[in-house]
Amino acid sequence: MHGIIKETLRNLEENGFEAAYVNDKEELMNLIKALIPEGASTASGGSETLAETGIAAYLREKTSFISDRKAAYGAQYYLASANAVTMHGELYEVDGRGNRVSAMLFGPDKVIVVAGINKLVLDLREAVERVKTKAAPPNCLRLEKDTPCTKLGHCVSPYFDENHLFAPGCQADDRICSNAVIFARQTQKKRITVIIVGEEYGY
Repeated sequence: MHGIIKETLRNLEENGFEAAYVNDKEELMNLIKALIPEGASTASGGSETLAETGIAAYLREKTSFISDRKAAYGAQYYLASANAVTMHGELYEVDGRGNRVSAMLFGPDKVIVVAGINKLVLDLREAVERVKTKAAPPNCLRLEKDTPCTKLGHCVSPYFDENHLFAPGCQADDRICSNAVIFARQTQKKRITVIIVGEEYGY
């Protein structure tokens, strides 16, 4: 395991998360099945990572999956991915309507975050830039959003600006970068489990 991954896992645990590393999606699925009993109530935020790894299909086929966004707060397990995971043990999450980040913050008793190795960054500065250049534009294309980044291939403000963490100049009603949450030190210890996969998944 690479030193950066070990450092990230250690810092996540020091910040009150549960943290695990798996090599590939086969190991990932075995861990998910061990963590979530068949028939348990589950919900998830929109995630290409969960789709690509087969987790989304598993939740719909083998658990009592809640598709309603508001009812999702009552699920036993909530699954999502991360826009970025910093080496300091933080999660950076950006949302449009906020249903995903709000459920992760407060709702289900257990949250499981799955992140491919491509989501690892050094710090929050890199996390912000990652969303602007690698996450939001392809997601907007996939969702057929009418935003500047679908035309430019990157945010109108692609670099970190301490005065503007979001995107000054983007007034699109379709933008998906409306709300951001930094998950740092957790007071509810081990409520959130972060699983890092040694392969690239999602945006």
